[in-house]
Amino acid sequence: MNNRERFQAVMRFEETDRPCQIEHGFWPDTYDRWRTEGLPESIEKPDTWNYSQNANLYDYFDLTQIIYVRPTLGYWPPFEEKVLEEHERYRTVITSMGLKMKVRKTFGSPPQFIESPVQCRKDYALLRERMTGSVSNRYPKDWEARAQSLKTQDKKLVATFMPGFFGWPRAVMGLTGFLVALYEEPELIKDIIEDQITLYTEVYPKIINEVKPDFAFIWEDMCYRNGPLLSPAHFQEFMLPAYRKICGFLNDMGVQNIVVDTDGDLLPLIPLFLRGGVTGLLPFEVTAGMDVVAIGEQFPDLRIFGGINKHEVAKGHEAIDAELSRVLPAMLKRGGYFVTLDHHVPPDVSFVDFRYYVNQALNASPS
Repeated sequence: MNNRERFQAVMRFEETDRPCQIEHGFWPDTYDRWRTEGLPESIEKPDTWNYSQNANLYDYFDLTQIIYVRPTLGYWPPFEEKVLEEHERYRTVITSMGLKMKVRKTFGSPPQFIESPVQCRKDYALLRERMTGSVSNRYPKDWEARAQSLKTQDKKLVATFMPGFFGWPRAVMGLTGFLVALYEEPELIKDIIEDQITLYTEVYPKIINEVKPDFAFIWEDMCYRNGPLLSPAHFQEFMLPAYRKICGFLNDMGVQNIVVDTDGDLLPLIPLFLRGGVTGLLPFEVTAGMDVVAIGEQFPDLRIFGGINKHEVAKGHEAIDAELSRVLPAMLKRGGYFVTLDHHVPPDVSFVDFRYYVNQALNASPS
């Protein structure tokens, strides 16, 4: 089986020739460390936004890589990106969404939202046309060539990438502004989400028709270690109708696999994601209490990516064997499971230990 065939089989809960291993990503510092520990000079850092024939970490370890197809979303034209301040540990920037943010230089650290150009309905009204218009300008300039290369290869998975209905309003208003507006200006949030759906349904048909993606990837990051950043009631009011619309649109376009990325403790939201039409979730962080074996039993139709504790993989072969024994026999027997750490591979995982983890995982079998 090739990677795309193996992926589709797991999505259908069918048997495969081996586990389908899709790592979420690698910290840049991890790559730099491995270069000092034996990783060949010819192996490049992975680029998940552009398809390339050049060998990278996924190819080297025989993992399944995802290439995300991402049109220009947000404002058109975008705000000019600027660095306002530069410090040893962080920089203060203006993003293409017009957000003023303090961004830590440590990879994976969440940004601090400082100011947004949208703080009320009046602000949004002034920017609304830039948010929803200029569909023809939102595709990469080399789109035709890129689409052809993605459609004709079978080595990497192809996924449409879109911010979700928490991730998008947060990008428009900043986290605090968005959460306050859920209470003070709920109709504004609903309008922002409706405009988001309108843009998606205008931009993505061309991409889906020309690339035939393996799945749709929706980025949220709406949970943290102790639970969701909004209540299930708010999800049901604001996000569930949107998920039903966008998942229905994707299904009608022939995209049946829809995967959401949200960190932290997402357990209270899993039933709502499923009701909205989502078929898979990731990364199931163990330190947030996410036990994929228990979750897999509770939600037998859910496709699960991850749930392998990255911190255990950093502890050596014995800890790796114990962690894989905790997860893989039950999950591979269950089906619908993709072997993945519970987030990006951090730099405390050595080259030797990661290679051992991959070899053990790819050769694992159901109990």
